[in-house]
Amino acid sequence: MLKRNFILMIFLFIGLYLYSWEAGLFSSSFVNVPEGWYVLENREDKVTFADPADSAYFQIKRYPGDSFRSVLDLYKYVSRELGSTGEGELFLFDSKESYFSSISFESSGFSYMGYLVCIEGESEDIVLLSFSDSDNYNIYHDFIISAIDSYSMNESGLKNPGPVSQYYYPWPGRDKTINYLTMNGQKIPVSFDINEIDTAKVLIEREARILVQYTNSNLSDLAWARYYKLIYRDNINRLRRVARIAASEIADDFESLSPLEKSSKLLQWIQGFEYLRTGTLSDFMGPIDTVFEAAGDCDSRSLLYVMLLEYNGIDSILMVSSEYSHSLTGVAVEGKGAHYYYEGSEYLIAETTDNVSIGLIDQDMADPSKWMGIKF
Repeated sequence: MLKRNFILMIFLFIGLYLYSWEAGLFSSSFVNVPEGWYVLENREDKVTFADPADSAYFQIKRYPGDSFRSVLDLYKYVSRELGSTGEGELFLFDSKESYFSSISFESSGFSYMGYLVCIEGESEDIVLLSFSDSDNYNIYHDFIISAIDSYSMNESGLKNPGPVSQYYYPWPGRDKTINYLTMNGQKIPVSFDINEIDTAKVLIEREARILVQYTNSNLSDLAWARYYKLIYRDNINRLRRVARIAASEIADDFESLSPLEKSSKLLQWIQGFEYLRTGTLSDFMGPIDTVFEAAGDCDSRSLLYVMLLEYNGIDSILMVSSEYSHSLTGVAVEGKGAHYYYEGSEYLIAETTDNVSIGLIDQDMADPSKWMGIKF
């Protein structure tokens, strides 16, 4: 109880400003904390999340935009009030001046370690603080980083890489080189910063380390959904321009095709990829790798397909099954064949690793109760 009371007090002495709150979240901000974490405190100007064991925490606080002259002043103020030490540096998050720092601090006999991110907005400044007690820091490190990386300042930011990813490597990538898409037996040149592949891999493997800790947990399905959602968020805008080029190369009249015809042509392209697994902990090839290598396994291709469909205005869901150890895509288009019903909508099933028409599924995998839909 003493530790919990201290956590609730951490920001009270810097809680100088109040804001309206909606449904337990800032009206303009979004976050996707690890499964099982809960709201420890919900105040008008900040929210605090905690892991189930009350050993790791994530706090979001905001100030009026004119409170500090610079993001460095904001960082120095928060660091001084916490009595923290650490190393950090400036970076851009969604074009906003930001500061990322490791921190360590002590108070009331407890020692803590974690990370502090300060973001200088226009109408408001944001402070993200995620930490754990020092004894458990190595255990919770990935969770701490993941919580911060799940934050977005607004709805449009939900399709950009998170703060940690943008700190790790600037986004959009500026070191562009010529890379190639394999389309209809030809190599199509595309300008792209290939360093974004490594950045995306860092998130994928980090989230895989988190995911395995939910094995045999009653939160396993939710943890799988969060895993794919964070990968989707990290990649959806990285590949937007690549997707436009791919669509134009698939068919000269692609824009004039019906949703079903667009879905079928994109599916046929992905079905032609090489079946490949990475052999890493995640065993997952990211969307950028998948599209440039023209290779990947079922969930790699299915997630890429979901993204390609979204780029073209077609609603879809990822479908995963632990029972069948397989992934599919559900596509919201009219057509004949097997359908999957999810949240009141009907989705035509698409198999991305076998050369079959949209709507066809192996009869041995046709039990809808064995599938979980994931909406992005």
